[in-house]
Amino acid sequence: MNDPVQLDALYFVAPQLVEQDLVTLKKMGFERVINNRPDHEVDDQPLGSDLQKAADLLGMEYISNPIDLAHLSQSHVGLQGESLSVDKKTIAFCRTGTRSSVLWVLLNNAKGKDYKELVSFVSAKGFDLLRCASAMDPLSR
Repeated sequence: MNDPVQLDALYFVAPQLVEQDLVTLKKMGFERVINNRPDHEVDDQPLGSDLQKAADLLGMEYISNPIDLAHLSQSHVGLQGESLSVDKKTIAFCRTGTRSSVLWVLLNNAKGKDYKELVSFVSAKGFDLLRCASAMDPLSR
């Protein structure tokens, strides 16, 4: 597992997780897992249902909010926001962490933070959000 990338006090992003990663993340104090990756993007990817079972056994909250950037909608952003309504140390993941970062940018932009500054901040953390602009722009303020 790659080290989670911290975007704010309680929200971290990571690339694809596997069941064993959840054990490590639990030891690191994570309480919530948000899966932003649709099942079956690649053959060797674990199913979300298997990850949910592993999270449940560890006492971690598990939320499925799979997104495809070509179909990103306000409902995806809303579900991510609802999932974060109770403060818990959260790891959100997808294939590379980019989609989970996109949702964080859009959520914080909706709260009044500057869109360009948020994109720059996340880009400095190593995520290429330029390729996501066409999906993000219609949902930004």
